[in-house]
Amino acid sequence: MSLKSLGLSFIILFILRRKYKTLNLIEINAQSFLDNYSYFQNLHPESRICPVLKSNAYGHGLTLVGKFIDEEIKPEFICVDSLYEAYELEKSGIKNKILIIGYTFPENFKFRKIPFSIPVFDLETIKYLSQYQSGAKVHLKIDTGMNRLGIKEEQFKEFSECLKKHSNIEIEGIYTHLSDAENNDETFSLLQIERFKKAVKFFEDKGFEFKWKHSCSTAGSFRFKNAGSNMIRLGIGFYGISPFSDDSPFDKKLSCNLKSCLRFVSHVSQIKIINKGETVSYNRTFKSSKRTKIAILPLGYYDGFDRRLSNIGKVTIAGASCPILGRVCMNVSVVDVSNVKNPHVGQEVVIYDNMTDSENSIKNIARKIDTIPYELLVKLSETTRRELKEKFS
Repeated sequence: MSLKSLGLSFIILFILRRKYKTLNLIEINAQSFLDNYSYFQNLHPESRICPVLKSNAYGHGLTLVGKFIDEEIKPEFICVDSLYEAYELEKSGIKNKILIIGYTFPENFKFRKIPFSIPVFDLETIKYLSQYQSGAKVHLKIDTGMNRLGIKEEQFKEFSECLKKHSNIEIEGIYTHLSDAENNDETFSLLQIERFKKAVKFFEDKGFEFKWKHSCSTAGSFRFKNAGSNMIRLGIGFYGISPFSDDSPFDKKLSCNLKSCLRFVSHVSQIKIINKGETVSYNRTFKSSKRTKIAILPLGYYDGFDRRLSNIGKVTIAGASCPILGRVCMNVSVVDVSNVKNPHVGQEVVIYDNMTDSENSIKNIARKIDTIPYELLVKLSETTRRELKEKFS
């Protein structure tokens, strides 16, 4: 194909994309990001708030959210889990500093100069960084009781000696993660914070200096004011959702100050009538007790519409609550539209609502199927179009 033909193809694809009406759409409210960020910054004016964009920005869209943050917020760091996510942000043109918080195979540091800040919790990574990434900026990950990734107290001496030996890498920060910050009982979190402060002191006494110290994510930052930190990794709270359970005294207080950023909509693809006694979808788990008007929706569990909502979930059409009938399929679902006035093909269907008091808000749906909002969000298909909006209609 010639360059001229290739250029024409790109123009055609661009025009088609502008005109193409997608069946399923994830709408992202830009202002809600700013409001949620400001809320946590006001809680901790002494700290830098750093949004976490791991797992496709909690389902909101990695590069979409990353570009917005890069242009409008400009935090100290954008936090991601993997080297892959960091590269994706870099490829999209994002200039903001990026902090990786998950593991990378050390040998992957051999191939090119890494411009990101890197976590350190194993000796092999230190050696590879020293050999192939001289000048790399690293954050020490301390295990204070989560017992996942991190350096345990009995390893401090060995790590300090290794870091001294490989002094051509820059120790930029130190951090930990609280495992129980959502619990009403703060005992273990306070113990972790004290362990973290002790770790910081140990390494500082050995001559290391840390520009950034961070121990709290959303729950911890809401609960604790003196966590030995000057930086906060803001995850689920940035997206407008409380991490606390319904019975927590902190849930209502936090929820009323946050704005959910995501709204998931679909459209009716067919309307039909089923008679009394007819069944719907796989395994015939729904049997109609009367003549019923139903709508077919072009989405299913592949799209992130959880299969556990089969026969118990609801969507909203024109303000009316519409029960899900039968099994949610891979790409298709069926709902009862008997309560909708004049339902029609192409009509908008709200799958997940951004309003926290809505029956099909992310948090209320998670409660209905006994899971957590995080799971629903990260299961939203990456192939579903996401659009940033100034506000929802």
